[in-house]
Amino acid sequence: MFKIVIASHGPFAAAMRESLKLFFPEENDIITVSIGEDGLASFQKRMDQAVNSVKGENVLFLADLPYGTPFNEIVKRMSLVGKDSEILAGVNMPTLIEAVNLKNQGFSVEKAVPKLFESSKLQSYTEKLNSLGNADDE
Repeated sequence: MFKIVIASHGPFAAAMRESLKLFFPEENDIITVSIGEDGLASFQKRMDQAVNSVKGENVLFLADLPYGTPFNEIVKRMSLVGKDSEILAGVNMPTLIEAVNLKNQGFSVEKAVPKLFESSKLQSYTEKLNSLGNADDE
């Protein structure tokens, strides 16, 4: 079991948590932190509060952009969370939904991360049709 923290530029993280309720209405354990127009110092304070609330626990951090401010601020605080913690950048809804699903099934972060890489891939409808083959061609 692990905690999930979503960090983003702007309201993206909070919007993802809100959208998640359509799939997991009872899920109230997702923490979000966003950097906004109030600047870096305010964001750092909120990030400190978020990390302190999961201090010592295993955490899956989901950041919007690799090496953006939210990602970099999480990196600075990784020593405060459990050893089975990770930061994934480029979060999207399939990633978040699968992360909650795996968390609720009792997966560790280490076991969940490879599954999240698979669920996070962009998918093309045309590519999927081509992989299934065309019955008319056979």
